[in-house]
Amino acid sequence: MSLKKRMFRSNMTILCCALVSLMLILVTVMVLFEDSFERQFHTLSQTALERNVSEAAQAVEAAQAVEAAQIEDVDELNDLVGQWGYQAAVLSGGRVTAGESGGHMSDVAEYFTGDQGGMDGHTDIFSVRGSTVAAKYVPEEDSFLAAAYFPEENPLVSSLREGFLPLFGMLVLAGSAAIAAILLLASFFTRKMNRLVMEPVEELVAGAERIRDGNLTEEIRYEGEEEFEHVCQTFNDMQHTILEDQRQREKNEKARTDMVTGISHDLRTPLTSIRGYIKGVLDGVADTEEKRELYLRTAYESTEDMNILLQKLFDFSRMESGQMPFHMVNVDPAEFISVWIAQKEETFGGEKVKFSFWQEKEMMPEIPMDIDQIPRIFDNLLENSIKYAGVCPVEITVRIFEKVSEAPGEPTGVVIEWKDNGHGVPEEKLPQIFERFYRCDESRNEKGSGIGLYVVEYIMERHGGSVKAENDGGLKIQLFFPKEGM
Repeated sequence: MSLKKRMFRSNMTILCCALVSLMLILVTVMVLFEDSFERQFHTLSQTALERNVSEAAQAVEAAQAVEAAQIEDVDELNDLVGQWGYQAAVLSGGRVTAGESGGHMSDVAEYFTGDQGGMDGHTDIFSVRGSTVAAKYVPEEDSFLAAAYFPEENPLVSSLREGFLPLFGMLVLAGSAAIAAILLLASFFTRKMNRLVMEPVEELVAGAERIRDGNLTEEIRYEGEEEFEHVCQTFNDMQHTILEDQRQREKNEKARTDMVTGISHDLRTPLTSIRGYIKGVLDGVADTEEKRELYLRTAYESTEDMNILLQKLFDFSRMESGQMPFHMVNVDPAEFISVWIAQKEETFGGEKVKFSFWQEKEMMPEIPMDIDQIPRIFDNLLENSIKYAGVCPVEITVRIFEKVSEAPGEPTGVVIEWKDNGHGVPEEKLPQIFERFYRCDESRNEKGSGIGLYVVEYIMERHGGSVKAENDGGLKIQLFFPKEGM
């Protein structure tokens, strides 16, 4: 069931309950009103009889036993008690057998049907249906001699009785008007509520359908209730997030495709070289020992290039799947870097790359490091400098110093600064060099996968540190290792 139908049913239920409650209140008021009047009638009537009822009772007590045929005796009693407003009659078997027999006396007669609780020869006073009756039982005749007072209706009571029906009509009209007003107000507020609730809901539904159809650029535009504005804005934010994720996935997918294409191209070059030089050896082109050694050394160097490319792919795959292991041990960073620089100097011989190393103080604090992963950082930085510095030889300056926190909550640790003497990176591209698959050289004049510096940032983050880059007479990269590690 739709929200609009549920709201309509809820409103109708409330209206029905209000209608029933109003009718019950009206009925209750009428019943209480009428019952109050009846009590007032009886009270007023009884108050008017109290002064003369004893005289009427004495007159009935003094009257002789009469027979039904002795009408004149009843008339004498009637004349006697008439001065006080009473009427006399003989009652037997629930009917009037002599005397006054009007409608009110007949009602009284129905009350006297036999010996009333042993009142033989005595006069008692009764209140019968709003009338006061003085009566005595005559056992010889099995009848009652009674004098009854039927009070005239009080003018106030009469007025109230006459005003009751108009008042009742006014109550009915007022109740009907109130019900109509409630219905109109409920209808108005129902329409308003439908507009307030259904408008943003319909906008959200339309937005969801646009997302389903692939349209992530059109936003929901709603101005109204603050709560619904917040919901719609949250929906727009979600849509923006989905759009950005989609664009990033497309960008990554394109970069991934370009990387695979580039690595495939880069692998083809050393593979062709390997095949060519090995074939030259096999075909006897290398007919001297020196040529054979040169051909084999060149083929071996090409296999090293292939191994580096494949290792990068392997490392990237492990990073993406979260399976790259890290084992931390406390290491003296200055000693570790000195050993790595010595190995590279031996490899390059100082013709292609020149290193200079400086440390702030002789004894540097130990920091937790993964001795298998940290060399990958320096290998990638070195490869990046050689490819993109644009000078030869490339001069690499490595500085290491301790960073002391200057603000509360700021970590302390060791900074390793790597700087080359190249041309640096264009300022607009500097914030992107650590992104996955990003290449400053989009023309691919230089071989590369675009994941070298991404691996650097990933390893630093796993060490609980950070990396940043800037231009300073070449590209300068600072690696921060906290003392606490991860």
